[in-house]
Amino acid sequence: MQTPSPSGVLSDLPAWQLRAFPLAIVLLRITFGLLFLANGVAKLPGLEEVDYIPFPGFLISYDGAENSLRSDTSNHPIPLYRDFVQDVVLEHYAPFGVGLVITEIGIGVLLILGVFSSAAALVGFLSLFHIWFANWGRYADRSLWAWEGPIEWLPLLALCFLAAGRFWGLDAHVAALLPPRLRRWPLVR
Repeated sequence: MQTPSPSGVLSDLPAWQLRAFPLAIVLLRITFGLLFLANGVAKLPGLEEVDYIPFPGFLISYDGAENSLRSDTSNHPIPLYRDFVQDVVLEHYAPFGVGLVITEIGIGVLLILGVFSSAAALVGFLSLFHIWFANWGRYADRSLWAWEGPIEWLPLLALCFLAAGRFWGLDAHVAALLPPRLRRWPLVR
């Protein structure tokens, strides 16, 4: 049995689906951008109680992120990881927490604008994958669904490789400004 080439597979699609493909990538990129931006802004001091978007209960505050990480890793089955998070990260949460806020806001802005979108999606993937991994101890006692996490981080992994910022984003313009040796993944494609 012969495997069809990607161009052969796409040639079978109706024209409207070919035109819709970039829109689907844009919607995915901007949706994840808004998710990260909203969560990053929710962690800024004084904004915990501000109703700036619908469903504020789904956002995690600065203190909430620390408490969540403490709870998620307390029963982690890998002692080296658990001890690092509990004894290093949580003991010195202030710089890690500020880094988290900057990272989430940065990922959000970059994904929304489509600037360095593959790199932003990669960092977003690593961030959400870490949350999933941190909860590993809770999967064993069935207090959390193990397959819930991949629903969040797998689309970001896909965005890493789709040149998502080339569709209604600024990656193409940024690529033109960069020297040729930097015009590659994960910066721009």
